[in-house]
Amino acid sequence: MSRIDPAKKNERPVSDTLENASPVSSMDAEKKKWMEDNRAAFAAYDALVDRLGLFGEEYRNFE
Repeated sequence: MSRIDPAKKNERPVSDTLENASPVSSMDAEKKKWMEDNRAAFAAYDALVDRLGLFGEEYRNFE
């Protein structure tokens, strides 16, 4: 059995299957939702960094 056989079972060319799939757009939607769901956590982290700074910040070389 070749790797293309499962696509033949669906009676569609593999190229059509790949072209019609849109994993990027669904990932973009999931990423947007995740960012919206966690917006408050991002703001809290940013406020903490503003107040306390970053760990080891004094040892960074800012040339």
